[in-house]
Amino acid sequence: MTKLIAGPMATLSHQGLRKIYEDFGGCDEYYTEMINASSYLTHGQFEGFYTLNEIAGDKIVWQLTGKEASPMAKAARELCELGGIGIDLNMGCSAPEIVKTGAGIAWMIKPMEETKALISEVRNAIDSFNSDLTAEGKHKKQRLSVKLRLGDEDFTDEGFFKFCDMLYENGVEQLVLHPRTRKEKLSRPPRYQYVEDLAKHFENKIPVILNGNVKDLYTFENALKAAPSSAGVMLARISAQKPWIFRELSKSLDSSSASQISQTSASQFPKASVSGMWKKTAADDGKESIQIDRLKVGLEYIENLRLYQPKEFHETRMQRFFAYYCDNFSFGHYIKSKMLNCKTLDDAENTFKSYFDEMPGDRFISI
Repeated sequence: MTKLIAGPMATLSHQGLRKIYEDFGGCDEYYTEMINASSYLTHGQFEGFYTLNEIAGDKIVWQLTGKEASPMAKAARELCELGGIGIDLNMGCSAPEIVKTGAGIAWMIKPMEETKALISEVRNAIDSFNSDLTAEGKHKKQRLSVKLRLGDEDFTDEGFFKFCDMLYENGVEQLVLHPRTRKEKLSRPPRYQYVEDLAKHFENKIPVILNGNVKDLYTFENALKAAPSSAGVMLARISAQKPWIFRELSKSLDSSSASQISQTSASQFPKASVSGMWKKTAADDGKESIQIDRLKVGLEYIENLRLYQPKEFHETRMQRFFAYYCDNFSFGHYIKSKMLNCKTLDDAENTFKSYFDEMPGDRFISI
């Protein structure tokens, strides 16, 4: 079965947005935004907000970042206590400020023995937790996964597959591949063939997930055609722009293949919106459709920030979301500029409402 997965996004992959995903039916796995291991271990006043798990807590994957093995292993052991699916090690972030600290994709560039030691130490921490679970008669074991890229600009096929073999041999149980190099921008088409080759390489061993440039049903189907052996598709930025994208992809497939596309099958989707963000309608062809209230989706996100995020995080998390979400609208640049100038949630709420007073035709869409 091909899984649908919400990818990690800084300032976005938190409980507030996850609640909106779930209202539309959700997906199979939710990766958190990067949790810095060393910072997390300090248990500072804000660290707990990165690990809120009241919403879909059983589907959360805790993504760790850091420059040293020991704190990442210690943090992994603590995060396992929170439940969910398991721990993911970020080896794909190519942001210069992350790479220069020795984190993110830097782990693909360091001597392989150093990265191997990291994997081994984190694996041992997770195994220790899993052993305790077994002793207590519990069966929900935690998984170890890695999200990665192809490597640096001088990567070779031999080196890339050797690196992935090292991950597998040391206990990694799922790989998510964003098939670009460290410096390749999003404007460059992802090399899906590497996803397919890697999936075949690990066939019947571990799943390989495709990540990159899936934006709608058309690109979703093309990605699966290019990498039919992949075990799932991870979506990131587009899920902030269109939080209903997981439902849209599953719903748009015919019933004969829907159960093969996602564990979040059509029968599991909610029959009504909890927050009034959508309602069922009948399409012209007689098939079921849903009408989305895009005003209420935006207002729900703002309210969720009030509920689940500290005041110190409100401005950045509001602005980051609306930088993507406003691309849905006829005058997206206009409303985006206004939202990015908002300093408080009250200001953001009033500004967003006023847009639909001016552009009522932008409020509803059907999928």
